[in-house]
Amino acid sequence: MDPYPQSQLMTSRGFTYNYIHIPASSPDSQTILFLHGFPSSVFHWRHQIKYFSQKGYGIIAPELLGYGKSSKPLDEQAYTGKGMSDDVKEILDHEKLGKVVGVAHDWGSFLLSRMANFHPGLFSKYVFVDVGYSPLGQGLTRKNVEFINAMVQQHMGFSVFGYFLFFDEKDAAEIMDKNIDSVESLFHVEDDELKKKYMGAPGGTRTWFEAGMTAPKPAYLTAEDQADFRKEFAPSKGGFAPAINWYRAQLHDINAVDEKGLFPSCTNIMSQLLILEAEIPQENYKLQQPTLLLTGNNIITATADFPKQMKPNAPNLEVKNFDAGHWIQLEKPDETNETLGAFFEK
Repeated sequence: MDPYPQSQLMTSRGFTYNYIHIPASSPDSQTILFLHGFPSSVFHWRHQIKYFSQKGYGIIAPELLGYGKSSKPLDEQAYTGKGMSDDVKEILDHEKLGKVVGVAHDWGSFLLSRMANFHPGLFSKYVFVDVGYSPLGQGLTRKNVEFINAMVQQHMGFSVFGYFLFFDEKDAAEIMDKNIDSVESLFHVEDDELKKKYMGAPGGTRTWFEAGMTAPKPAYLTAEDQADFRKEFAPSKGGFAPAINWYRAQLHDINAVDEKGLFPSCTNIMSQLLILEAEIPQENYKLQQPTLLLTGNNIITATADFPKQMKPNAPNLEVKNFDAGHWIQLEKPDETNETLGAFFEK
């Protein structure tokens, strides 16, 4: 993404964020905030950034914590939803932007969810790509992941979150760093049976990576994508260890304080102040702004049935289905851009 103007900002938490900023062509033009996921980068928004910037939209696309030229802390405590939401808010405030349209994919959808809870005034609209809104207090803790795995196994005959559990193992990053092409291949695999066996099933992800397994590359995954991936996750630049902290933070439930504000045993004044600071207004639990969910046929996320899950929490929800997998914005760039453009202009 080198052709686009990039900026850096150190936030009040002491973390530096690198981000693309393309100013809107006029004060009346909207600005879009793009939030990427894992294992991903800003490069995966290139079709959208090019299309919408040429149409005069403003663009803010940060390399999120643990990625690219942004800070890569190894302490999972840095990866709280509230902390990262505050960081991105500081970027928007620094650039003196009004309300933006939030567009997010994968773990970016978790971050957009928390920004909507903690800073809803920043947004005019929300777009979630493949992964939907994440309700407060319903994080993917280890207990919840194991429960979901058991339920999906019981009712559908396969598990979905084996790879989450692998990322929590001590040597996960080391194994991934030695098998970068294998990692990219698994997260872009199109064969549902391979997904079930090597992503969903506990132990499958370790087997895939340790054997350096790969699958046929999907048509949308270009040589540029592959080069960017190897550059993004090169061991010399920190490898996968910082980025998988997004998973470990959830598994270890480090968001409990910010999202629930529950300290039943706290009696001292300092603890009570923490409780008050953590409380979130009830109206912020729901997405009040117009919301769009782009869904595909990815077997992992399809088990969550995000359209059904989101309906109670997004009264102004629209859903658009694509004949695509997890990487909708890469697989169907023209259709994605057309759908987003129509939603932005409503």
